[in-house]
Amino acid sequence: MAKKTPEDIMREAEALIAQTRRNLEATSAAYQDHGLDRQKLEAGLDDKHRAEAEALFRKDMEDIEREVAEEAARLSFANAAPRAGGPRKMRNMI
Repeated sequence: MAKKTPEDIMREAEALIAQTRRNLEATSAAYQDHGLDRQKLEAGLDDKHRAEAEALFRKDMEDIEREVAEEAARLSFANAAPRAGGPRKMRNMI
């Protein structure tokens, strides 16, 4: 992996800022398309509702991370090489 120069890092940061601004504008446009005012929606959330929404969001993100980890574990077991030798032979009992 090539080492990034400070100029590369600044370019990437500026691109991320520009992308974030575009995303915020798109969100505002989506609100307007549905006849909603973003500022009124955000102002309408009191601290209790905001905290509840944030807690629900965190729980959803934790659930998603858990599901991704479980699926990764399933895939790692599914892709694991089978044991060598196959089934054991039965021994004669005396």
